[in-house]
Amino acid sequence: MATPPFLGQGYIPSSGAITNELNAVTRRAFIPKLVVQIYQAAPLLSLMIRNAQRAAGGLNQVTIPIQNASLVNSSWTDYSGGFPIPATQTAIQDAGWNLSILVTPIPLLGTESATQSTEAVVPLIRARFSDAKTVMVQTLSSALFSRATVTTSNNTAINGLPDIYDDGTNTATYGGISRSSVPQWKGGYYTSSITPGRATMLTQLAATTYAAGGEEPDIVIMSPSDWATLMEDFLSQEQFRTDPTLRYGKDDSINAGFSCVMLANTPFLADPFCPKGTAYIINTKYLSLFISEWMNFAWSGWYSQIPNGQLANIGVVLAGMALVCSKPSSGRQLSNVAGGQF
Repeated sequence: MATPPFLGQGYIPSSGAITNELNAVTRRAFIPKLVVQIYQAAPLLSLMIRNAQRAAGGLNQVTIPIQNASLVNSSWTDYSGGFPIPATQTAIQDAGWNLSILVTPIPLLGTESATQSTEAVVPLIRARFSDAKTVMVQTLSSALFSRATVTTSNNTAINGLPDIYDDGTNTATYGGISRSSVPQWKGGYYTSSITPGRATMLTQLAATTYAAGGEEPDIVIMSPSDWATLMEDFLSQEQFRTDPTLRYGKDDSINAGFSCVMLANTPFLADPFCPKGTAYIINTKYLSLFISEWMNFAWSGWYSQIPNGQLANIGVVLAGMALVCSKPSSGRQLSNVAGGQF
């Protein structure tokens, strides 16, 4: 990695007495901004945080009673008006989730503070705080599209969409309820190969609606690569109409394509964190991100490391949350999406 000053480029000589003199007495002309070259946008996480709900303490900080069978029965009667004596039927149980805690420690060396007290171009501590937020967003966005047992070996991460929209093949138990014991708790899981197109995706929307008892999904999340394949199907039907009474000049342009596509009033969005070959059909009515009221990206404050023999401080940003779906059958995972464009 090259280290400034960069010599021998443009009108600056590469070596010699003049170069040494310039290097000794001339400041570098900084643009006082740190331009980040990494990280990705996180549309699904933004949607979840915008509609997040609050969670407090207790065991299973998010507990939802669910009904998986009928509590009463109906029957036809005749002129006599007779009916069977009703029996008490049990059909309710609790699904529960514990919050997961994402921890981001931030260091501050005492000697670093002294060095940057007056001559900092970009204060490192300010850069670390800014980066802490972005790193947490990236980590959470990745977790949304991963199974908890894959993100962390000890199952301390949040349950992602692959855990939620599964029929028991990969995630046998969700929210503390076995999917083999309670089949109604299974999510949609489609493993056959499917190439995104208007016809194929409309079929999946209809199948998801049917499995959810007639409730339509309201969003579909895809990888940008697979979304581009779906867009191609729209582009093949795109038409441009002109008005013969108008004249077009050199500054007029034709805009082809769409930034968002919809099928059956359901928007299809591209998320960079969604793996290529996977798509999720979601009803956000039943999907929520619960965030701890005490660990809502909270800052711990600085704690001295002098007792540990170092002139330094450490603080921690804490985020406690759980991604919860109260009706997994309301959505579907397409695990074998083919034809990605890149």
